[in-house]
Amino acid sequence: FAYNEASFFLVRLLQSFSAVSLAPDAQPESSKPPPSWKDCKGRQATEKIMLGTHLTMYAKGGLWVRMKEAVIQDQT
Repeated sequence: FAYNEASFFLVRLLQSFSAVSLAPDAQPESSKPPPSWKDCKGRQATEKIMLGTHLTMYAKGGLWVRMKEAVIQDQT
């Protein structure tokens, strides 16, 4: 039940935004990939965040984003 309620809340929350974008200027330096990664081949060269794993996968230092509020149109 709690998982269902949390999923419903998250979906409703995200519906109130029209755009979500990464905010690298707000990101702590410790959470950014090292500059040497830009010279690597494959996916590593395009990464903009550092991932970590413990019991689950997570974004090290948090995932800093900017959200644009959705414009609600009148349905009448």
